[in-house]
Amino acid sequence: MKDERSGSQILYSFLPQQTADLKGGIWRTTEWKDPRPVDVEDSIIRGRLISELEGWVGRGLDATAVNYLRAGGPVEVVGVNPERGVRVERFPLVWVCRGCRRVETGAVKTCQCGSNHWRQLHFVGFHDCGLLEQPSIPLCREHRQVRMPHQSSMDAARIRFECPVCQKEIQKGFAWRKCSCGRRYSEAKNAEYLRYNVHRSASVYTPQTFTQINPASRAAMRRVTESGGPRPALLWALGGFEDSEPGAGRQTQTSLVDQLVASGLTRAVAEQMAAVAGAAGELGAEEDLGELANAHSLQIEAAEREAVDVALAATEKGSRQRVADLVTAATPPAVQTRYQVHYPAALQRAGLAGVDLFTDFPVLKAVYGYTRGGGEPGTSRLSLFTGKSGRRIYADLRSTEALFFRLDPLLVHTALSQRGHVLPPADDARTARTVLAAHVTPPSRFSDPDDASPVGRDLLTLIHSYAHRAIRQLAVFAGVDREGLGEYLIPRHNGFFVFAASRGDFVLGGLQAVFENDLHILLASIAGAESRCAMDPACERNGGACPACLHLGEPACDHFNRYLNRTALFGPDGFLATSAHHTP
Repeated sequence: MKDERSGSQILYSFLPQQTADLKGGIWRTTEWKDPRPVDVEDSIIRGRLISELEGWVGRGLDATAVNYLRAGGPVEVVGVNPERGVRVERFPLVWVCRGCRRVETGAVKTCQCGSNHWRQLHFVGFHDCGLLEQPSIPLCREHRQVRMPHQSSMDAARIRFECPVCQKEIQKGFAWRKCSCGRRYSEAKNAEYLRYNVHRSASVYTPQTFTQINPASRAAMRRVTESGGPRPALLWALGGFEDSEPGAGRQTQTSLVDQLVASGLTRAVAEQMAAVAGAAGELGAEEDLGELANAHSLQIEAAEREAVDVALAATEKGSRQRVADLVTAATPPAVQTRYQVHYPAALQRAGLAGVDLFTDFPVLKAVYGYTRGGGEPGTSRLSLFTGKSGRRIYADLRSTEALFFRLDPLLVHTALSQRGHVLPPADDARTARTVLAAHVTPPSRFSDPDDASPVGRDLLTLIHSYAHRAIRQLAVFAGVDREGLGEYLIPRHNGFFVFAASRGDFVLGGLQAVFENDLHILLASIAGAESRCAMDPACERNGGACPACLHLGEPACDHFNRYLNRTALFGPDGFLATSAHHTP
């Protein structure tokens, strides 16, 4: 059948083995027809997918997929082909007569009551292994017919099947049936049996996604490589992202070596060439990494990866705009006062080192698999997508706008210290950044909070809670649903992006309008608007985060609404309470 949908709608609603409501019926997607390759850098997408799958392995997934990727198994990233679209099929083939409520399976035919008006049954059977089946419908043993009376509940267990001839009840609920896989994938009761629910329920199909800033397109990666690679990006981050882009100063010996290695030379040859350039006076002095210089190499690499993420977002010339850039010779005096007086005061009260606008923010939303029975690792089995040549990722690449919130590192350092964490002292912002990057390891989004490093857990909770608070307030100012915004956390550098998601009815220009006109009002709302929850004291006793105060819907939150707590912001030693004490 033919129907028009945008690329983002297809990504979220028409993935393989996903069901959808379409033109009055229920359909299951069987495939994307001739999908188009998306231009991404294989090494970074592969690394990100490995990181995602390792999170699942840590919660019970077999390591075969990770080993396959580490061994160089191919990964293809594809987007929808607008000329070919997707192929769908009617599912389930179970029909309820609109007249007499008789139930039939298979091909549609005239009902015994004479009606030809049928409606599909909207319940399906599924198992954690990924199986999706249409429910088995019981028949009256004597009359070989069945009807399903109207019910007010959506609970499949309360559905009644009765004979339309003798009126006897045949069965209540769908039949208990073990899945053919014969396995249990969770500790839930009766986990080996099929379950039944409405076909659009999250328990039936939950896409497993990740978001990647500029998914390392080859052109963007070349620009980062030409600027010296990860090390200049890290130094840029430790300097507070003050320059317009990384590598603005003279190249150092370390950055030149990284650049030459990235171009294909061996490290030994690259070091010899860099030494010659240094002896000739062509290189600048090495910049000090501070506390981070003595950190474990994995800690430095993780800090470099997050810095490169931000660098990739800033590769387009003129995309990044800082508050200082708003003041020009043509700016009216009243507006200059807003930018030079009200904005800085609001930033300080909100505990921020800065807020930047990115007008050309390239973001990839990628789906690598799905689950049935639950969305989190450890509660269900992950089913991965496969393509013609290996693992497949379905993706939608968009250029959108974003705001980059950068928390004051000294205040972050103070907030963590007040929570009892022992960190080396920091007297200035750069030292605080190096201390936090060197000594704090934020957990992954798959980690159990109880198993995470306490200081890393508290840092991620602070950054994540602030991001959700900002999104909930920003949605009001930008005039969009919260699900029209997305988050991308940069916890090792005390920041996060809020971007206009391709899903939803967001109109580009909304974030820019807030940035140019109402940023001080937004920040005042973040810091000073009502911080209590309508569900208190229950919410406060159970983690300090719930749908009424901090939770966001999928896919706006990539962290399963974990690592959230209002006390990290508004408690006695909360970050925003600390920032208020530092306000003149």
